[in-house]
Amino acid sequence: MPSQRLFKSWVIVGVILGIIGSQLAHGEEEIKKLAEEVENPVSDLVRVGFTNGTFFGAGVNDHLFNTFNLQASTTRRFGDWALLNRLTIPLPYLPASAIEDKTGSLAGLGDIEYTGFFARDESKRRFKLIGGLGPTFIFNTATDDRLGSGKWSVGPTLAFVSLADPWVVGAVVRNLWSFAGDKERPKVNLFLIEPFVNYNFSNGWYLTSTPATTANWKAEDKRNRWTVPVGGGFGKVMFRGEKQPINIRLQGFYFLEKADRAPDWTLQLQFQILFPEKPAKTE
Repeated sequence: MPSQRLFKSWVIVGVILGIIGSQLAHGEEEIKKLAEEVENPVSDLVRVGFTNGTFFGAGVNDHLFNTFNLQASTTRRFGDWALLNRLTIPLPYLPASAIEDKTGSLAGLGDIEYTGFFARDESKRRFKLIGGLGPTFIFNTATDDRLGSGKWSVGPTLAFVSLADPWVVGAVVRNLWSFAGDKERPKVNLFLIEPFVNYNFSNGWYLTSTPATTANWKAEDKRNRWTVPVGGGFGKVMFRGEKQPINIRLQGFYFLEKADRAPDWTLQLQFQILFPEKPAKTE
């Protein structure tokens, strides 16, 4: 079965990641600090990479589909404040078994997502809490109707984080509404809350859980409104020699609540190249 072969491939990937991650090339404090920052959505850490999500058990014939997300985060400072830019470019893939007219598989560009967080300098935080607030835009960029919503959407996004070593705990909350696009497509009114819990070890390894719960307020049947995942995984921040640090994370989620024909579970792999701010040199 294709799904069984794919699952075995993911298991092999996990084993390889464990072997790769066994090497330490930099100080523990430096690596631990980076591990804390990668899970903080309002951190000013610059990062570029991807998240690949494979979804299993979708549709009436339990097919799988895949979404490869290119991701980038940059920072622009304004005194004690910063604008944190988050860009996601989805590249979804639907197999032939998921296409109703049986014309073959489908791949292309999905709806691009941008979030701009306004956040204060972490040194100004109180009660070990920091936060960020800003808009999220969903652009109608899908190359096929089946790969996107057909709508332009926008809404506020709030993130708050507690950095209580060795924990990183917080949540991202947002709601999006469509304001333009194909009038024949359903309007968007989509809520998301993504809590995250991260426990960091001294050598760059960490345990993590980032279940993204969503609610489609426009669903005709209330039974199809909520998507509620449960699960988690592990990751590691490391240096390869004297090169740029990288972050690798593997997570799995089972959907306790989901819409009809939605997938049963998902496996996610994240890879990021990190660009920490270099300390100023002293004379």
